Amino acid sequence: MTISWSFLLALVMFGVILFPQVFSYADPGSGTKNISSSADVEKSDNQVFSIMKQQLRSYQQSLEESEGRLQDFQRKHGIILIETQMNHLLEQRKSLDNSLKEAENQVKGFQEKLAWIQGQISQIPPEVPLSSSDKEGGLVGGAKNNLLSLQLKEQELLNKYNENNPHIQSLRREMELINQFIEEQKAFSTGKNPLYLEMEMQLFHTQAELVSAEAQAGVIKQQIAEVDKELNRLRNLGPELDELRRQVTADEKNYINYLTKVGKTPPQDYQVQVGDQLDIKFFFNPELNETVLVRPDGRIALQLVGEITVVGQTVQQIRSILIKTYSGQLKNPEVAVLLRSTNVPGEETTGTTSALGTSGVK
Repeated sequence: MTISWSFLLALVMFGVILFPQVFSYADPGSGTKNISSSADVEKSDNQVFSIMKQQLRSYQQSLEESEGRLQDFQRKHGIILIETQMNHLLEQRKSLDNSLKEAENQVKGFQEKLAWIQGQISQIPPEVPLSSSDKEGGLVGGAKNNLLSLQLKEQELLNKYNENNPHIQSLRREMELINQFIEEQKAFSTGKNPLYLEMEMQLFHTQAELVSAEAQAGVIKQQIAEVDKELNRLRNLGPELDELRRQVTADEKNYINYLTKVGKTPPQDYQVQVGDQLDIKFFFNPELNETVLVRPDGRIALQLVGEITVVGQTVQQIRSILIKTYSGQLKNPEVAVLLRSTNVPGEETTGTTSALGTSGVK
């Protein structure tokens, strides 16, 4: 066990304070020497060490409790990595903003097109005559020409005969039939203007597109409202989550610092072997904390970064590797690597070697 002389002296002083009956001194006036036996000193050391072990267990229990509270809070509120979740929501919000802008531009475009069509259609007659544009070439035009000829002939006959003349009477009956035909044709001489029909179809189509674009804009606005609601929820949970994280960090530092003072400690240059157990602690991202076993292939698996080779590396080297690896995922990848148990011959399984950040003990 690697312990400095200053630490041994601190242990002795700690024992004197806690167990004064073990250390007795002769009265200077009596001239009697009365010092503790080696058995008493050993017993005192064991008692001090037992107290330190109890304190270590207390720190460990506090850490486990604070980690448990943090995990319960995260499970309750559906939080995995709040920073990642918020970044994803912000990116989604930005994309929805762009989609809403496009939808609103479409709505504006369809509104302008609809107004133009309505203006144009108001100037087009809904119905037009069904006869040919060449009036004289159509049936009605022929009937009118025939009627005009009969009227001229009637005038000629009236110059010779009176109105009761059979020729004039026959002529007038023929003229009456032609007039009747012309009147009948007037009732069926008009229909829908083709140009008006075309504009009317454009009007209906544009109205449908406008309704669709307005509905799409409404859906996007609802999605934005839901994203904003979730962002506000996470922001409101932030202070409580930060407080839980700070408590975990504080308990973790206490545990790690005290852990280096208790138990068998392998050399600082010890190289990790297959079967060793490592504690990986993140000061600012405790949700990533893990206890991992070095597999026969010499690797460990960690969240976010996957497989890492650790066999043949010291804990300090592993810490440097993790900081570099996690720097692409975390803003402040402050990591502590602890050798929880080791396969070093003759060492206890509770042995620990630590590689801590600047705020911990190296």
